[in-house]
Amino acid sequence: MLSRKRIPFTWITLLIILLIVNVVVAKKHKHHDDDDDDDDNDRKDRKDRDDDKKKDEGDKIETTPVVVVPTPIDYKTPINKEWLEGIDLEGAGGEIRPVGSGICEDAKCDGSDNDRCFESCGNTPTEDDIYGCRDPKTWALTFDDGPSNYTSKLLDILDELDVKATFVVMGAHAKMYPDIIRRAYEAGHQIASHTYSHPHLMSLSSEEIVYEIKATEEVIQEAIGVKPSFIRPPYGEADARVKHLLKQMGYKVLMWNVDPTDYDVYMLEDGGRQIVRSFDKAVDGSYNGLNVHEDLGYISLQHDLYEESIKQIPRIVKRMKIRGYQFMTASECIDNEEPQDRDTRAIIFNAQDTSPEEIVKENNAATTPDNVVSNVEQTSDATTSLPSYSICFTFVLALISMSGFFI
Repeated sequence: MLSRKRIPFTWITLLIILLIVNVVVAKKHKHHDDDDDDDDNDRKDRKDRDDDKKKDEGDKIETTPVVVVPTPIDYKTPINKEWLEGIDLEGAGGEIRPVGSGICEDAKCDGSDNDRCFESCGNTPTEDDIYGCRDPKTWALTFDDGPSNYTSKLLDILDELDVKATFVVMGAHAKMYPDIIRRAYEAGHQIASHTYSHPHLMSLSSEEIVYEIKATEEVIQEAIGVKPSFIRPPYGEADARVKHLLKQMGYKVLMWNVDPTDYDVYMLEDGGRQIVRSFDKAVDGSYNGLNVHEDLGYISLQHDLYEESIKQIPRIVKRMKIRGYQFMTASECIDNEEPQDRDTRAIIFNAQDTSPEEIVKENNAATTPDNVVSNVEQTSDATTSLPSYSICFTFVLALISMSGFFI
């Protein structure tokens, strides 16, 4: 039996043994972590070597071109029977005019045959059609068929020039670039409709016309929260039937009285110069064939599909401002205060209301399976608790050993 004096030394010996065991366990645990880190580094090194190998192999193949396939755009117009509710389809009257039926070789285009020869002359204008700005020295730049991959560059240019414009957008393109539509709208530019798939409206049934307009409305509403109240018929083609339907849906028909035909000249060597010259001719009075209402100001037609046309905007604005012109949206230049229909707002969530940490947390929760999260948490708890139990046990034994001195 141990004597009273040897009891403390016995406890001290046990304490030292436990401390040694604790250190060994800790080192083993650390070594396990280091092995995991080494495994991760090895996998990363192997991946880097594989990437380098693939790169080297790719460098050797110089004759095979890299083909970048653009994201396809779905031009199939959505159909929703509910969009037809409340619209008088029969009262529109008129007839469907197939593409090509409005081309006339002997067209006079003096108002007597415009509707019959609409593709050669353009439809007969009505008093409600908007062709130009009302006041002198006013100008509205309008851009059709976007948005496109060039529209952001155009918005940068307009921001630098402090000029507001009107974007006449296609629904199919707006669906592909909602952020660009939102940026344009928030910058103070006007958003107008150009139908969903850019068809010849007169060649469609009344139901199909409604689908084209309503589908575009829906896409624009999803992007900016409001629907447009201005529309430009593709190719400027709209007879009494089409305009009757557009009016029922609350639209104003937006035309133009300056057309630089950028779609015909953008690819030419002097295409940019020809585009700018069209603006000069308009203000010089030698280019007034489209000013059917004899408006005092101008609404010009360009397309943000063509980079060459976009690049001319600084020159155009500078030259027109020297002549005393002010630039504004099409709605502003006819004194219309509501370019968008604000009675049909969609819900737009403000990203500023959510902190970046909350967004990351929500994204992680949405993309990480529950069983993975549970396993990770359990592993973390086990790893953390191992040293804690050992330290606590050692601490208790130390107290017991020290108590031997006072027995």
